[in-house]
Amino acid sequence: MIMVIAIIPPVIAQELKNLPFSENIFVVYNHQLRMGEGEGLVLIKSAGDVEISVGLQSTSNDEFTFSDSLIERINQESSVQSIVFTNMEEIDQNGDLIGCVPGVKGGNQCILINLDFEQIKKFITDEDRNEMDGNVKRVQIETKRIGNSLIDEINQEFQSNAKFHSVYIQKGNEDVDLEKVIEGTISAVYIMPKQNSMELFDKFSNLFISKKISGGGGFYDIANDLSNDETYGITRYEGQIAGPSIEFSTVAMTIFSDNDETRYMLNTSTKYYNVTPNISEIKPLDPLFINELKRSSYFDNEFTPLNSILDVLIFTDEGYPIKIDSANTHVIEKISAIEDIAKKGWFFEQSHGNFVAGKFLFGQSNSVSGDDLIFYTSAWDEVSPVSIQSSLLEETVEEQSPEEKIVGEESEQSQYAILAVIIVVAIAAAIYYMKGYKSKH
Repeated sequence: MIMVIAIIPPVIAQELKNLPFSENIFVVYNHQLRMGEGEGLVLIKSAGDVEISVGLQSTSNDEFTFSDSLIERINQESSVQSIVFTNMEEIDQNGDLIGCVPGVKGGNQCILINLDFEQIKKFITDEDRNEMDGNVKRVQIETKRIGNSLIDEINQEFQSNAKFHSVYIQKGNEDVDLEKVIEGTISAVYIMPKQNSMELFDKFSNLFISKKISGGGGFYDIANDLSNDETYGITRYEGQIAGPSIEFSTVAMTIFSDNDETRYMLNTSTKYYNVTPNISEIKPLDPLFINELKRSSYFDNEFTPLNSILDVLIFTDEGYPIKIDSANTHVIEKISAIEDIAKKGWFFEQSHGNFVAGKFLFGQSNSVSGDDLIFYTSAWDEVSPVSIQSSLLEETVEEQSPEEKIVGEESEQSQYAILAVIIVVAIAAAIYYMKGYKSKH
């Protein structure tokens, strides 16, 4: 997407802005069948699951108001990648509650101090390598040391009393030598008694979120409602397979540490089981039980088309690819110029296969109806070309008056630089959410 950006004079009424705050909703449809073990494959689940994540993020410490001393302390420790405070719990196959990482029992919430493995493994000595499990022990010692050096100040900031629980080493292949792990996170895990999502969301909002965000409505209100754990008549999930059910919501506050800037994210999520027996018609607002999606008033009177994004992701089984046929609103065929995103509509990054993905962009609008967000899919033969039809008559984008037009090559180039930056942020948010999604499967 970044590579295709071209320098073309924009024809929009306002200058594109890259504001520090952004809001995202992810609606993930998992239509992959679950199979039991035994003689042959036994289908134990046929309807699809839907996962919802609502995220609010900013790079401004005026909007996520953590103390300067904590942020400075975190940035001083080069090994720290992120700090995550979450009440995440899951139900295992036995119906038992488990916490944020393996070994943490249900009824607890966690503070995870996530460290860069490349930085931590530098502490491994030749003496460690000569000892059985010496590498792992050294990583555990250093991870706990760094975590303990930060946890008191983190507890003070979050008004919590988390105690050390364990060091959690994530790696994809247990047979791989610790020093050869390419991807993975080393976490110092601290736990405390669990709060429900409504309490935790209110706590984070009151402690850290500016009134400009919390009073701005939009996706913030949706995240807040999601934390209230309304079931809308759906059975509460307790490890069962058959029938529609819903999980308790989870809340996470994350501080991402970067050399250039610190990014903050407040996220609320939940999951529905067995609620989409078919995916021929996608209605993204149905799992949110709303009829209209509105942006935050934070963006009023500004042209920020990529600061509020609805992402829809659909997974299907291998051998059952799908394609997107049509949408009830404008379809954005490309993003190569600013005018391409001046009008609200769907941009489908992946339109066919076992994984399809689309972003709804608001353009110069502040809201969209549930009916306008509907799009349609069908089976794909993996050969036929895919062409997405829009059922909406093309709207006319109002052209700016001469005195409002942006002039000068430098201004044009800065606009496209901003566009590239915003797209990168959107992709980064997607990667963040998808890592969380895949880790649960």
